[in-house]
Order: sequence, then C-alpha cells, then structure tokens
Amino acid sequence: MAFSFFKRNKTVALKNQVEFCMTNLSLGAADVYDVLLEREDIEITESGCTSNCEICECHLFAIVNGELIKAENSEKLLQYVVTELEENSVLF
Repeated sequence: MAFSFFKRNKTVALKNQVEFCMTNLSLGAADVYDVLLEREDIEITESGCTSNCEICECHLFAIVNGELIKAENSEKLLQYVVTELEENSVLF
C-alpha cells in the first residue's frame, strides 16, 4: 500500500486571520474582538505579546492576514479591519 502526502481526504476552508495582543485587548481593542468574533470567515487568535510594544502604547491595533492595522479608537480600528478584510481577503 502506497502512502501519498499529496492526497487530501478533507477539505479545509480558509479563513481570514486576525491576531490581537492581550495587552491591547485590555486597552480597548476588546470591542473590536467581540464584533469580529461573530463572523464565520475569521479565525481570531490572541497573543501574549506581538512584539509591537511601541504601537501598543499609543494605538489600538490588530494584525489582519499579516498586515498590522492601527487606529486611535475601537470604532476606527473596526472600520480599518473590515476595510482590510474586504480588500485583501483570503477568500475568493
């Protein structure tokens, strides 16, 4: 019996990746997190630290599909994240 690494038995749906820093969540990004949690096309991860401390001190931010998105408040951050997801989604 031959084993193939290329044969797939299951199809895995791609999802957009959004990453939040735990410290930044406590500073106000949690409002955006709660809204995005309802979307099924997004996989959210929380990191203890994303090594963006200088940004974290001054802005709310999220990392969307590898792109750092920052804003002055949660409303703007949500708007920027949604715009980034519309323009650069991993879904076709």
